[in-house]
Amino acid sequence: MIPYTVERRADTGVNNVTLGIWLFIASEVMLFGALFSSYALLRVSAPAWPHGFDVLGVWFGVANTFVLSIMTALILRARALDAAAARRLVLAGSGLAVLFLVIKAIEWRGEIHDGLLPSINTFFAMYFTLTGLHALHVIAGLTANVWALSGAARVGEAMTAGRIRSLALYWAFVDIVWLIIFLLFYLT
Repeated sequence: MIPYTVERRADTGVNNVTLGIWLFIASEVMLFGALFSSYALLRVSAPAWPHGFDVLGVWFGVANTFVLSIMTALILRARALDAAAARRLVLAGSGLAVLFLVIKAIEWRGEIHDGLLPSINTFFAMYFTLTGLHALHVIAGLTANVWALSGAARVGEAMTAGRIRSLALYWAFVDIVWLIIFLLFYLT
């Protein structure tokens, strides 16, 4: 067995899984931070900037905010439960993540059908870039959920609990990023 997969390291006070997820989230903060900074610079320098509530389907954004928030709450709750109950909540959360992607796909389909493409202005270029990258992170989270659930029997309860704790941190990050996207694009 690889050392420090379950036990805490003496030098950091956390196990390798927790340290790894925090380092990964730090890199993701830099990625989204750069994109949000680009958004801010482009927005303040643009002669005109559309209001998201005028050009986007705000109710799609509201629905996705609700779905993603409940999904994250389920995964966060799974951290405190026994293995079987935690797996059920992660599975339910995965279903909600799929629903998030379906809602986003329906929204994009309508926007593209209406000619609202990334090429028409900087607003839509940033909108599709950030929501598309966020959707890729939801897909990555779903992949991680499947990995954690499929390996549960093989790695045991202690490692599965660590994986679920890491998933909870990841999904909380994905949720926070979505809330920022929702605020910047749908409500302003």
